[in-house]
Amino acid sequence: MSSAPQPSDHHDPLTELPNRRLFDDRLRQALHLAHRRDRGIALALVELAGFATASDDTVREAAQRLARCLRKADTLARWGAAEFAIVLTDVQDEAGCRLVAERLLGALDMDAAIGISRFPVDALDAAALVRNADAARVRARQLGRRHYRFYAR
Repeated sequence: MSSAPQPSDHHDPLTELPNRRLFDDRLRQALHLAHRRDRGIALALVELAGFATASDDTVREAAQRLARCLRKADTLARWGAAEFAIVLTDVQDEAGCRLVAERLLGALDMDAAIGISRFPVDALDAAALVRNADAARVRARQLGRRHYRFYAR
């Protein structure tokens, strides 16, 4: 009998990270708490550039490397085939987000594009945060290898 974790409705079977369903819930919770406590959060979308058909090993390794860069209060989730989403809680300013983005890029040791949007600076709800982080990610990808960008209106 195998002791391997069983897939659930809330976790990605390959990486064992939260899936989109669980991530959406955690993002809503983080927004609710940030609003109540007058704190900021950031949403980062990470795309492994050029890995649309990334191997399972590459995706698993990327997930582990990203997880090592984050605090327990943050949420890392599998977002797509070669994409991850991260909620950074208690974000004070853009400088703190820059440090995290640079740490993420350094840890990945592969081409990646990261788009970041912040609450309440860039968006006030989950859908807008996702939309804005995705726009920033597209811009980062257009700039070439190993870039991150913040959402800009």
